[in-house]
Formats: sequence, structure tokens, C-alpha cells
Amino acid sequence: MKTIAKPLLLLLTSLTFFASSCKDDPAVEPAPNDPTMEEPAVIPNTPVTPIPEEMAGTWYADLNEGPLTLNWEQGTFQGEQGFKEFRTMVFTADGKNAVEYTTEVMNSGDEVKRYFYKLTGTLEYKTNPGTLRFHAQSGKMRVFSNKYSGYKESSIIAKDLKSYFSLLIDPEATTFTSATNYLDAKRNDGGNQYSVRYRKVGSGTTPTPSGPLSQPPATGTYVKIGNLYYPTVTIGDLEWTTMNYAGPGGIKDSDKPQYGTFLKFADLGNIQVPAGWRIPTKQDYVKLIKSQGIPYDEYLESTDGEDLQSKRLLGQLMASTGWLKQDGYANNKSGFNAVPGNLRVTSGNPHGEGSNCLLWTSERQADDTPVAFKIIQLPSDTYARFGGYPVGYNPPHLPVRFVKNK
Repeated sequence: MKTIAKPLLLLLTSLTFFASSCKDDPAVEPAPNDPTMEEPAVIPNTPVTPIPEEMAGTWYADLNEGPLTLNWEQGTFQGEQGFKEFRTMVFTADGKNAVEYTTEVMNSGDEVKRYFYKLTGTLEYKTNPGTLRFHAQSGKMRVFSNKYSGYKESSIIAKDLKSYFSLLIDPEATTFTSATNYLDAKRNDGGNQYSVRYRKVGSGTTPTPSGPLSQPPATGTYVKIGNLYYPTVTIGDLEWTTMNYAGPGGIKDSDKPQYGTFLKFADLGNIQVPAGWRIPTKQDYVKLIKSQGIPYDEYLESTDGEDLQSKRLLGQLMASTGWLKQDGYANNKSGFNAVPGNLRVTSGNPHGEGSNCLLWTSERQADDTPVAFKIIQLPSDTYARFGGYPVGYNPPHLPVRFVKNK
């Protein structure tokens, strides 16, 4: 079989892969008498040691939307071109059966290929100086392309597992009981060192999938809308979906499933929801704000974006990743998981992604202008309020959530 050689910016080495299940891809068609076919698929007896207790768990790169484990489970992709690291590490206390996930995006002519790697192996921890090395034993690669739907999966051959290099120097992890924990270290790519920070799953935040599920979640509450399952959370006397509607219609961003489907206000009535569920009213969102102890000005229909405590409490409604401003307030402690997807239009590219969460309400202003709930993050102020979005000739498309009384 023919192998594929290409530089990997995020895997930090050159790898060659045996693509056993992609016969329709010209880049991976078989070649006769390839000696790599005889190599074992698993590297046995790699070094393994226990690791410090505080380092055990699932960690993902701080600027990622969430852990890549969820993307792998759902068959979705998270990543982009450039030098931003997309990595998730599952560190086991005994050092056995650890996993590293990484992604990268590359262009080949008019084809955009997105590579997703899952490597399983062992951990080796040393002191003086402190180092944590991941030794790959087996692995899989998924390839997404703009030339076909879905992905193609293949195994990674033995010689590339042996050459894979993943080393953290002087790793230090926090152990907060009610706040987000981080692992800080220097990453060695074989020639250079650079600082890295990883966020721990399940520490002071409520992790949520990056998009709706095709199967019911293993734990927690949920509602099925159309063919998709949406996790839910109870806040006060209301039960909310914790992710944006992602059903048919409207505008979608396939690279960012957490934004859901962007819809015109006129199309909201086409969504069929189970009995008891509804598109939120303004009063539903006011209850949501007040449930976090945030003062709300009824006359201005807004929170105080200059007040420090108000901004901190508002962060409890905001997704723990995706927001441009890195003030540490966005922690999703409520589980509502507001994501800054902004809006979309059919002609144009509105600014605001990463700093604006916009969600339709079911209401209109006196002049019939549709009303949206907004969380706005500015360089100085962060606040929640309501605002109208006129329809016009190029109507705005916004995400939407659902709510029901408990």
C-alpha cells in the first residue's frame, strides 16, 4: 500500500500514514510491495509511570471551543489553519491508556483537507527537571474534505507511532474545587519550546457538546427536537436547552456546530417543538439574568456593563470558550452556555463573532421589529440587554434557544 507523507504543524513531526479505508481517495491508492505493510499496528512496552494526581484528567487547549473528545465522538471537526494549537490530552493516573487528540487544516490545490488524529499510548513522568512525555502505541486518523461528505478513517502505521514526539516541560496544574483548573507548561517540539495552557474538563465549568447529538446524551436531561437531541439545564423555575437550535433551514457554519442554525425571525414558526417547549420571551430571559444575582435595569432593559460584579456574574451564563476577551469571567457555571456566534446575513459578513451572543425572543417591538436577547462583550464593558433587528431586504439570521416551565 502507498503511504502519505506530509508536514504536521500540530503533531510536531513528519508522519506517514497507511490509509486502509480510503480507496476512493487518489492520494491513498495502493502501491505494491510496500514494506511498511509488515510493520505492527501497535508499539508495545513503551515507558510508563504514574503521574501526579493533579495532572490526571482531560485537558484541552485553552483557546479551543471545547475538548476534541466531543468532536471525535460526534464525528465533527474543530480546527483551523495557522499556528493556534488544537489539542486535547486524556491523562490517566497510572500512565496507561492515555490519549492525545490533535487536528490541523491543509490546502491541496482547490481541496481543503482537515486532519483529525487520535493517538493512544502511555505517559512517562520525571522530576528534576519535571517532564511529562506521551509515548504513542496506536492511532487513528480521520480526513475531512470539501470534496466529499463525512470523513475517511485510517490507521497510523508503526514507524510513525515510533517517531511521534510529545513532551511537556515543567508542567504545573491547579487543584481548585469550584473554579476552572489549568495546566501550564512548556511544550517541546524537538527544536523549540513555547508556553502552553490547557483547561481541565469538569472543573468549575459545565462542559457541553459542541453541537446537538444524534443520540441521547449518556447523562443529564435533554429534549428531542426534530432528529436531534439537545441537552438541557434547569435554572430557577425554567428548563433551557444548553445549545442553539441546529435543525434544517437558515444558514449554518459547518466548522462551528456550536453556533447552530442562523434563522430569519419569520422562519421560527416552522420549528416543531415538543409540548411545553417554546421560544423564550423577554421575561424568560430577564428571569435568566436575575437567577444569577445580576442587577437588571427594567427601564433601560439592560445590565450594567461597567459594574465589575455584574460582569463577573454574567460570565456564569457565558460559554467557557469562544469569547475573544480573556478576562476569565466566562465560566458557564450556570450551564446555559451562551456562545458568541453573532448573526449572519445572505449578503455580507457582519462583525461581532467572538464578542456577541444574539438569540431570538418570540416578541416584536411596537413597530413590529423582531426582538433579540443579547450578551455583548466589549473591550471594557460586558452586558446583557434586548434589541430590535429590522427585517429589511437583507434580513438578519440569528440563533434561537428553547425553554419550558418546570
